[in-house]
Amino acid sequence: MFASSIKEDVWHRSTDSKSYEWWYFDALSAGGKEAILITFLDNFVYSPRYNRAATGDNEPSERFPALSFTYFADGEAVYRSTAEHAGEEFSASSDEPRLRLGKSGFSWSEGSYGSGFTVEIDTTISRGRRLKAHLEWLSIEADLKADQEVAGPRRHCWNMVAPRSDVTGHIEVFNRDGTTADVRHFRGTGYHDHVTDNRWLTQTVRDWHWGRAHFADATAVFCRYREIGNDAPVSKLIIVRDNELRERNVRYEEQNFVRDKFGIRYPTRLRLISEDNMRLRVKPGQLIHSSFYFLRFLSEFTLTFRDGVPRKTKGISEFVAPRALKTRWINWLGKA
Repeated sequence: MFASSIKEDVWHRSTDSKSYEWWYFDALSAGGKEAILITFLDNFVYSPRYNRAATGDNEPSERFPALSFTYFADGEAVYRSTAEHAGEEFSASSDEPRLRLGKSGFSWSEGSYGSGFTVEIDTTISRGRRLKAHLEWLSIEADLKADQEVAGPRRHCWNMVAPRSDVTGHIEVFNRDGTTADVRHFRGTGYHDHVTDNRWLTQTVRDWHWGRAHFADATAVFCRYREIGNDAPVSKLIIVRDNELRERNVRYEEQNFVRDKFGIRYPTRLRLISEDNMRLRVKPGQLIHSSFYFLRFLSEFTLTFRDGVPRKTKGISEFVAPRALKTRWINWLGKA
């Protein structure tokens, strides 16, 4: 199920304890020199605690929320944190886009200068330091399929809430003694989506490859999603241009497979071709973040419309292969 709806960017409060929702925000500076990636999760599907509970004889009786934050600059992840929280630290609205997780969260607002999301981060990072960030995703193109409802039983729902936003803000890092260690000011172009499913990820998703890039005159988003037991993946190319969203089924080609240090096999060249001869090429490049179950890249995107003129830019792509999360020894590595 696919949508682009602010109204549906709320917490859907699934009663299934294996369900999950995540709200994802990212932004790239001009030229791709800096990137910010933030995810709020009501159930952290990559959590060893969550997956140990899910693989047991009983249904997990609590939720395992988490916050993931990465600031990437000059070819490396400068600041990164994945912080799991107690269930009582999570709260979200079912009426409007608003969430709190510990001292972090986001909210939607409308003002005279425009509409968008304010994101506040307050989390710990390495060596006992603290990172605080205040960032705004001011919507340029959003709410493009507002009439589509995403809640429903036994299905994967992808809500591409705001494909393109102007992102501004700052990041502050504090030492253990409270003194300021670093301040970074950020400006770039951003993206926000929301994924929900009331099924356990590791029993549902075989692999999932997606990415997005902002060009001067368009935003391109691709997705190849394949579920376990279904050999016919969903392959889509979505183009947002002049405040209009066009969704296309595409022929999806993968080439030059390699394995990363965790053993994940992934393609280093992708090509998506629509029936009307629109083409997107993706070359995963600098690795931003990786683990046993996913890889995230700063990638090169080349988009060609029917005019035949290729457009190139940097974007973010991600390959998810959650099978390893069903392996008990990996989950016991993270035992608290």
